[in-house]
Amino acid sequence: MFRFPDRLLQAPDDLMLEAGAVGEVLVARIRLVVVLLIAAMPVIAMITGAPDEEVRTGAVGALVALGFSVMLLHKARREGADVRWRFVSAAFDITSISTVLGLFLLQGLPHVAINSRVVWELYLVAIAATALRADGRVCLFAGVLALVQYGAILAVATTSFGDLSDPKWAPFLYGYLSWGDQISRLILIAAATLIALACVYQVRKLLVLSSQDRLTGIRNRAWLDSRLARELDEAALHRHRVCLAMADVDGFKPFNDRYGHLSGDAALRAIGQRLAERFGEAGYVARYGGEEFTVVLPGLPSDAAYAHCDRVRAQFVADRIDLPGNGGSVESPTLSFGLAEWRAGESDEALIDRADRALIEAKQTGRNRIVRARPDG
Repeated sequence: MFRFPDRLLQAPDDLMLEAGAVGEVLVARIRLVVVLLIAAMPVIAMITGAPDEEVRTGAVGALVALGFSVMLLHKARREGADVRWRFVSAAFDITSISTVLGLFLLQGLPHVAINSRVVWELYLVAIAATALRADGRVCLFAGVLALVQYGAILAVATTSFGDLSDPKWAPFLYGYLSWGDQISRLILIAAATLIALACVYQVRKLLVLSSQDRLTGIRNRAWLDSRLARELDEAALHRHRVCLAMADVDGFKPFNDRYGHLSGDAALRAIGQRLAERFGEAGYVARYGGEEFTVVLPGLPSDAAYAHCDRVRAQFVADRIDLPGNGGSVESPTLSFGLAEWRAGESDEALIDRADRALIEAKQTGRNRIVRARPDG
C-alpha cells in the first residue's frame, strides 16, 4: 500500500502512454462539449436576473474558451502522444477557470470570485478529466495548480478589498465570506485530485489485465489492434513510415509433439519475451495468436525494418530453450518473417493481410527466412 504513490508518479510505460494518447483526444472532445454547454449559461443567467457584470464576463469567457477548445482538439489529435502536451492542456484547463474568477476580481466583484456557484465547480471537472490522460503526474500537477491558483484568488479577494462583510457590499447576492466554506473548497480540490490518482491506478491494473498475453507476458492482439490503428493515423498525419512484420515459429507442432505441451508453452514464452527484448524501442511486439507474433516498426523504411528483422532472426538460430523440470535445454525453433510496409490510405487489416501472405510464402519456401510483401499485393 505504501508503494501506491510511487507507482503512480512514475513515467508511464508504453501501455499507459497509449491509453493517455487516446484519453487526451477524449478530453479535448469533452472540453469542447462542456464549453458549448457553458456558453449557454450567460443566457440563462441573464434570463434569471443575474448581475450584468456576471453575464458579460461569462459570455466573454465562454467565447474565448470555445475558440481555444477547437484549437486544442486539433492539437490533441497531432500531439496527444506527447506527454509534455498533456501537462500543457491540463494547465490550460485549470488556468482558464482561474482566469474567469480573476476577471471578477478585476471588475471589483470579490464575492462572485470566491462564492461562484458555477465557475469554481469546473475545477473539479478539470481535475476529474486528468484521469483520462492515464498519467498520475498530470493528475497531481493539475490538483496542485488548482490549489495554488484558487488560493491566490482567495488571498487577493480577502486582502485587496477590505472587509468583505462590510455593509457596503450589500445585498450580498453571492453570500458572505465564510472561511469554513473556503477551506472546504480547498479540501474538495485535494479530494478530487486523490480520486483522479486512484482512477489512474485502477485503470493501469485493468489495462495490464486486458492487454497482456497471459502465457508470454507480452502484449496481446487486442492491444495490437488499438496500437496499430493509432500508429497508422499518426503516420498518415505526419507522413511517417510504418512497417509490420508477422513472425511464426518454425516447426512448432513437431516441437510440441516431441517435448510435450509444457515445453511448447515454455518455448512460446521464451520466444515472445526475447522478441520483445531484441526489438526493444525500435518496435512493438505482440502475440497475434497460437505461435504467431506481430512486430510493429514505426518510423522505419522497408530496408531498415528488413535488416532489423534479419538480425533478430539470426539470433534465434543460436538460441536454446530451457525445458520445464529437469529436461535440460534444447535448440530453439527458428522463426520465419513476413514483412510489409504501410502504404498511404491502407487500412490496418490490409497491412496485416499483406504481411501474413508474405509470411506464408516464407514458410512455403524454406522457413527461417524473411519475405517482403509483394509491391502489387
